[in-house]
Amino acid sequence: MDCDELYISFLFPPAESVSGITVFKRIVENNKMVDVLQSQIKSPRHNELDNLIDDYVSDRILVDVGCNNDWADCIFKSVKEGMKSIKGDYKKIYSRSWLMSNHFLAYEYKMNHPEVYWTAEFSDPLIFNLDNEPKTYREMIIDDESYISKVNKEIINLNEDTGYDFKLIESGSTAYFIAEYFVYLFADKIIFTNENQRKVMLDQFPVDVKSFVLDKSEIEMHPTLNDEFYHIKDVDLDLDENHINMAYFGNDYYSKRHFESLFYAVEALNHKYGDRIRVYLYLSNRNMVKSLIPSERFIVKKPLEYLDFLNATTKFDVLIVNDLATNGNFEVNPYLPSKLSDYLGSGSDIWALYEKESTLSGFDLKYKSDMADYNDCLETLVKILKDYGYVDDSYSTDYNYLNNRFTYLNELYEKEYKNKNDLKRKVKKIKKENKEIKSSSAWKISRSIKKLKN
Repeated sequence: MDCDELYISFLFPPAESVSGITVFKRIVENNKMVDVLQSQIKSPRHNELDNLIDDYVSDRILVDVGCNNDWADCIFKSVKEGMKSIKGDYKKIYSRSWLMSNHFLAYEYKMNHPEVYWTAEFSDPLIFNLDNEPKTYREMIIDDESYISKVNKEIINLNEDTGYDFKLIESGSTAYFIAEYFVYLFADKIIFTNENQRKVMLDQFPVDVKSFVLDKSEIEMHPTLNDEFYHIKDVDLDLDENHINMAYFGNDYYSKRHFESLFYAVEALNHKYGDRIRVYLYLSNRNMVKSLIPSERFIVKKPLEYLDFLNATTKFDVLIVNDLATNGNFEVNPYLPSKLSDYLGSGSDIWALYEKESTLSGFDLKYKSDMADYNDCLETLVKILKDYGYVDDSYSTDYNYLNNRFTYLNELYEKEYKNKNDLKRKVKKIKKENKEIKSSSAWKISRSIKKLKN
């Protein structure tokens, strides 16, 4: 079956990538058979989501790139191998960051097929990091003069056709800047997941593209799958029904997306039924978080595969989603947790720990707390207990909790810092000993004997 639409997503399932799963959800949402270009996964882990792909994807174009990062050399390799692998002429193409290689390849195809309709989606701001500082990684610098010159010819042509005066790309620009610029100038439709994201990205972009982009951009939050997807699997979580079982699923950037306000709410609350709370944290960096959790009321688990995760969300009483803390680094918080879209289809109650004026703060959810206001989080927990039938009008707050918590975290930091320094000293000592051994006559003789033996 020939399709007229191609989705470019190097990290498409079975790759374990949030962005790749979002692309799959877009395909399901549009309910139209498409082709997908993706990386060849040599030894994929078992991923049952992959078994559903054939219901929505006509053909998979597998590209053996040999790398799955956004370094400049990998980007160019992805474009080269991708263009060689695409055999059909498509009327529509779609790309989403991450990886940025998706946008680079889509741009290349668009330049070779000007009539194609290109839809490009941004997951997050590209050129700035979480502290709103420009990303300047050396591996991301693009200084191929012939490539830059070829791109600039297209910008000159665009300026002539539109009457704009967009600046040319300079050699040594980052791939982040170029990927955004490609999309702004040459994509036919641009998707942002929330209004704050669009505002920040366009206001802070080094070139004034705002008026040019606004007319062809749309706000589309991450898709929510139909109810049937939540019941393809049936996972046994062994939950105690005598507790209020809460869950958090997601990555754990601890400095930017942390649980301290949640810890405070659960631990500082003196409540007759406080021990009925159980919070399950499904995280990748489990060992670190285990050292930070304050009590047995928090249970750390390994992440679930996607279909298991969807089913699990239907079995918890309350699902927790928290904003990534921007701490005033941005004019407005440009991030929207993608996990929210999955929670919305679960039927479970949702507790949002939000940053003021973020997109998350504007959602109509059953429970919401200002993540910077610890007492607001505590009051929300009291409301949850009451809603689930656990009432204690004489509850109180342990105001010593924060001092005790700070003391614990400081002691933990000092311990880890000491262990790290001890390890550094041991490594330095071993390197010194190895150097002495290698410079010895005995080592030189043994090296010659090893060569002779080989």
